[in-house]
Amino acid sequence: MIENKLSQTVTWKQVTGVNAYGENTTSSSTIAVRWEGRRRLVRDTQGREVISEARIFTLAAISPGDLLTYGGRDWPVISVSESRDMAGALLFYEVAL
Repeated sequence: MIENKLSQTVTWKQVTGVNAYGENTTSSSTIAVRWEGRRRLVRDTQGREVISEARIFTLAAISPGDLLTYGGRDWPVISVSESRDMAGALLFYEVAL
């Protein structure tokens, strides 16, 4: 249902592990999203209130700590929430950046 609304693409840098120097290792792929540049207050994974500069809707299972590249800028993923239908089926992910 949301598939026809995902009209933008971003590069998803998914954290896949940690190297010998303690740095995150990533894999990159291009995914379809619906981008909304809207500022709002959200909670990060530690429960702190932070400002989100944008949010996206996607079908990809993005996680906090991943990076999305859009408009020539890397956007860190602050938080992710799932939207499900009444039967419990996953509809989409809402991601705060």
